[in-house]
Amino acid sequence: MIIAIDYGRKRCGYAAGVIFPSDVGVVPREKLLDFLKERKPEKVVFGLPFSMSGRYSCQTFEVINIAEKVFIKLKKPVFLVDERLSTKMAHSILKESKGKIAVDAISASILFENFVNSPANLYKIRENIPKVKINSISAQRVLVHNVEDPDVLESIKAEKIDVMQYDPYVAYLFKKRVEFVERFERFLEGKYDVIVTPDPERVKELLKEEGRIIRARSSAG
Repeated sequence: MIIAIDYGRKRCGYAAGVIFPSDVGVVPREKLLDFLKERKPEKVVFGLPFSMSGRYSCQTFEVINIAEKVFIKLKKPVFLVDERLSTKMAHSILKESKGKIAVDAISASILFENFVNSPANLYKIRENIPKVKINSISAQRVLVHNVEDPDVLESIKAEKIDVMQYDPYVAYLFKKRVEFVERFERFLEGKYDVIVTPDPERVKELLKEEGRIIRARSSAG
């Protein structure tokens, strides 16, 4: 069984089923973990709230924090799905249903269907993050770009360290150590003395004229 969760501040919508959602409803937020432990799903899907531009917000990391706790408690796969379109669709359906179904439950149903029908557009809470080793870095401005291992920060001494990470769960792990994590290169400001990245071609324009790129390679590849 799959359970999709639309996580809210007071209550959470849920949709449960195998291929199609056969049971939908809402559960108080404080009872969510007990609810999931009782239902014993094989997979759990959380709707992930990004800003309208697709960037991270405080709410993004709040939901990932809960999803990680569910992963630890249930020891079952936990996935993250962009919920922006599902929220818009849910409010449209709510108008048509004249409020007979809670918008949270509608959102959860759409998340469920998105998970089943679009398995490529998913992120996952992961138990093991590939390790990345780099030599010590000392510079004014350093960008850690799409590096999966937050431990690389221990090898960096800089006046300013920016992190850009596309994967929301890895971004969450970095957010535990730095003040801010960006999701897209286009929102980064200024140029960097050093950029640590697995993909040098994507960040050349962000490098100072005499800056250097350090290629980050994980133990997984």
